Amino acid sequence: VSGKGIPAALFMMASMIVLDNNAMMGKSPARILSDTNGAMCDKNREEMFVTVWLGILEISTGRLIAANAGHEYPVIIDPDGSVELLKDKHGFVIGGFPSSKYTEYELQLKPGSKIFVYSDGVPEATDPENNAFGIDRMMAALNESAGASPEQILKNVRASVDGFVKEAEQFDDLTMLCLEYKGSAAGGDASVSGETVVDADPKKLAEVQAFVDGFLENAGCPIKMQMQIDVCVEEIFVNIALYAYQGGKGDVRIRTQITPSDGGAEATVTFEDTGIPFDPLAKPDPDITMSAEERRIGGLGIFMTKKMMDGMYYERKDGKNILTIRKIIHK
Repeated sequence: VSGKGIPAALFMMASMIVLDNNAMMGKSPARILSDTNGAMCDKNREEMFVTVWLGILEISTGRLIAANAGHEYPVIIDPDGSVELLKDKHGFVIGGFPSSKYTEYELQLKPGSKIFVYSDGVPEATDPENNAFGIDRMMAALNESAGASPEQILKNVRASVDGFVKEAEQFDDLTMLCLEYKGSAAGGDASVSGETVVDADPKKLAEVQAFVDGFLENAGCPIKMQMQIDVCVEEIFVNIALYAYQGGKGDVRIRTQITPSDGGAEATVTFEDTGIPFDPLAKPDPDITMSAEERRIGGLGIFMTKKMMDGMYYERKDGKNILTIRKIIHK
């Protein structure tokens, strides 16, 4: 999405809603992009835009139909470990010109194939000398972990970016998604992982929730459970943003995963920061039988989160606070 801050986050959220609504109508990827572009161009006085890579995967066959609106090239990882940067044909960005046309293409995924898509914050990450990380380093990181799980692939690419950037200040948000096609023999299940890194700033909440909601909506998460997860995401992220760095600057890494579980599916959201050590689960739960005046201040939000989620876990590892929430979204 173009720009920074609240206007960019709102424009991104609006674009995602329009994309989702068009996709739910059973349209082709090219038609989804075309109709979304027309809607977003209307009254776009700020002249903002979003880039979109959109794919529809038929899980029973592995047939993937995709289209690209000015986004970075996707990467296909074959089961044999070969990694290919797919230089697909780009249409213009969403929000640019009402008459933009989009071309779709088809891929056949084999069981074990993976798709890796990412924002421009990955190749454009810069080191202290202002050198860009670039596509070649990204491809090298992908080749190193081509046979790993989607989650481990994301961790490896992120570690490669961090090792290159070192102490340089993060210029742009960095978002990645990796999906593995399991094949129909595995029951038509696909495990999806995603990661984004944002500044530890309460103003980034809308962006974080849009990122999480995109995963939940694509997994068909019931709206009631999505709202519960949203409440918990807000509680955790705002607490980190306000207190982890004691008034200084820092970032928060959010990882989302949706995985098959006992014939259903579960969602996990993990928050990682390098702030002061803090285990929110170490404090005793507040006594909710007492009146508001009698209860000690604090602790109610974490208590509420524990009650709404199916699991909540904390660890301090390698100088990082790692907090994970888990919710069964389908049984």
